[in-house]
Amino acid sequence: MSSLLRAIRAVLWSFIGLGGRRADADSRTARVGLLPLIGVAFVTVLLLVAGLLALAHVAAGT
Repeated sequence: MSSLLRAIRAVLWSFIGLGGRRADADSRTARVGLLPLIGVAFVTVLLLVAGLLALAHVAAGT
């Protein structure tokens, strides 16, 4: 599995909160590295906020 997919998987698991055992979470983050995790988390948060803003825009009917 590529490093980017590992980072995405680790970030999504951490957002959901279902990471399993602590040792598993530590091994996932150790294999990827800190900088890619921060980058993927930042992009994921931006996409989430943009999606919520778009949904609010559609719901408001403007």
